[in-house]
Amino acid sequence: MFRRGESADLFRGNDINARCDGRKRGRRQGMTMEHRASRHGGWPTHPENVPEAQDRIGGNEMKYVNTILAAVGVAMLAGAPAQATELSFLTSWNSNYRGTEGMAEAYVDLVTKASNGKITFRVAGPETVPPFEQLEPVQAGVFDMLFTHTAYHAGATTMNIAVDAMVNDPARRRSAGVFEFVDKHYQTLGLKLLSLPASGGIHFLMREGLSPAGDFDGMKIRGTPPIHSTIKALGGSPVVLPGGEIYTSLERGVVDGANWPVLGAVAFKWYEVAKGFTRPAIGNTTHPILINLDTWNALSADEQAILAEQGKQLELDVRQRFDVWEAEEEKKLVELGMKRIDFAPDVAAREIKAQSEGYWAIAGKRDPDLTAELYKIAAANDLLFAPAE
Repeated sequence: MFRRGESADLFRGNDINARCDGRKRGRRQGMTMEHRASRHGGWPTHPENVPEAQDRIGGNEMKYVNTILAAVGVAMLAGAPAQATELSFLTSWNSNYRGTEGMAEAYVDLVTKASNGKITFRVAGPETVPPFEQLEPVQAGVFDMLFTHTAYHAGATTMNIAVDAMVNDPARRRSAGVFEFVDKHYQTLGLKLLSLPASGGIHFLMREGLSPAGDFDGMKIRGTPPIHSTIKALGGSPVVLPGGEIYTSLERGVVDGANWPVLGAVAFKWYEVAKGFTRPAIGNTTHPILINLDTWNALSADEQAILAEQGKQLELDVRQRFDVWEAEEEKKLVELGMKRIDFAPDVAAREIKAQSEGYWAIAGKRDPDLTAELYKIAAANDLLFAPAE
């Protein structure tokens, strides 16, 4: 069951440790945490907007907890044990981001159906806890689960960013041991990995078109740190801008192009200010679904099996679902007047090589040894980056 709160409750009580300790003691005796937050619309902060995340590398996210809890508004409700297990689920984006609809909400539906309604969810979004501050309250047990992107908690770990530079084949990722490796690492952070769904890659929205050289020579391109190496390799100058400024920046000529995942231009009406989009799309966007490790250990074996099995199924469903959605988006953009701009083979080769190297470099910033191990796994299983189809 997918439940959304109606309003924010202000928590009045003890400090965070007492709240989290009480949360863990009371979970199996029927105590739940009510997380009520309106699911307002607005601009979904996307993992491609990672400058803030990079600034947090090496930082201490714990300092945000008091502010978070004041906004979260948590009420401890004691009562008789409920037949259904309710899990509080924190998401980094609202429903107007297709990833939330196609991944987080789809997972809720899968688990609800597989459990015959015995596992339910109370969902809260970024209006409850800002995206870059969400990992800590899930680690502390204030929330049970998290749907996010690794760039949003780069202060704690960066390794999983490298998965965005791997071939988007869920079955092969699992058989190669990628999922197991990432899961093992997150468990050292007090979290259990349930799913690694991945949508398609990123592309560039061009205000006019490419340079006379067929690349970004002499152009200003909005990009985030992992993609800066790609922009430079194509002769452009990276410009860091939040996603909310892409429309006006293209409109006013502040930038000549902007990177973004394949899905987004229709919803945000960038076709009004950009004449074309580039191909091939490169990489993919992987969104881990995590659960607090204490919460996981407190679940029954049957509940654990359902969450794990549906996490695996979600990965397969998402690949198929987003292939369809992305094809529909491209068709719609053309209908709205945009042109598909295909890089020449030599330019595309430079783009692909630079993107892969950039993502692996960012992944190794905080976790160099782990990233090196993950690279060996990917290389041994032919999972190093290939362009999205």
